[in-house]
Amino acid sequence: MALERERPLLTLSLEFSAARENLSATEAFSRYLKKRFQPKKIEHHDLDKDSEEAGKFPGQKIFFAEGKKFIFQLPLTIPIIFVLEACSEPEPSADEIETIMKIATFFRERLEQIAELRGLTYTDDLTGLYNQRYLELILDRELSLSTRNEMEFSVLFLDLDHFKMVNDTHGHLVGSRLLYEVGQEIKRTLRPSDITFRYGGDEFVIILSHTGLDDAVFVAERIRMQIEKKRFLVKDGMEIRLTASIGVANVPLHAATKQQILKAADEALYGVKKAVRNRVIAATTAAKG
Repeated sequence: MALERERPLLTLSLEFSAARENLSATEAFSRYLKKRFQPKKIEHHDLDKDSEEAGKFPGQKIFFAEGKKFIFQLPLTIPIIFVLEACSEPEPSADEIETIMKIATFFRERLEQIAELRGLTYTDDLTGLYNQRYLELILDRELSLSTRNEMEFSVLFLDLDHFKMVNDTHGHLVGSRLLYEVGQEIKRTLRPSDITFRYGGDEFVIILSHTGLDDAVFVAERIRMQIEKKRFLVKDGMEIRLTASIGVANVPLHAATKQQILKAADEALYGVKKAVRNRVIAATTAAKG
């Protein structure tokens, strides 16, 4: 491999060796891609196993090109997709791709071993969605991107109306299956770059990257209507109907920290629950300081 190709990979390897969490590795890989391929634009998001992109990365494949558009998969525990637009440099060689895979695999296995020892996971056992632990990491990432690149993003806080009645009427097993179906219905309504989390009980949080308040309210209303018209557990012969209340908040409009954005969205949700339910309400309090 040519020396000018080895140096960026060596830097990447050193940064991955020093990284203690996925956010640091993701940012290091982004820096590597920018320096190595000099794209006019680069974006990244989590790879949803059910998305169309997932089919483009079978087996050990981590790269493919569409002309001057390069698409990489960083194979972390939850893979990250990087889309590079209008790259100035040529495609990576087979040796480069193999080296990237080795660096990333070693890093991922190290973190997975640590997580296993600590009993940590990033997914909710019941719904298969991401959990609060991963929400913390993603909010860190989005806030970092927002500050560095002056990008906004929005958070939806969703609560199922009168869900306790379902458990009381049909039992907790039915309630658990229902939560799974609701989570899948929410995901089907969103873009691949949007991320859904089970926050606890019958509450869900959705992060909409690069999304202003008006667009976020539109998406929230679409989710609300989809849940309202859906008949759940049809395959179990039940056809349960639900409604949802959703609070919406935006960075930087309503918040500048993780605590502020979750509080703003939660308070907006509380406003819905207190008023009428089965509605979408946006936060109104502007961020302080």
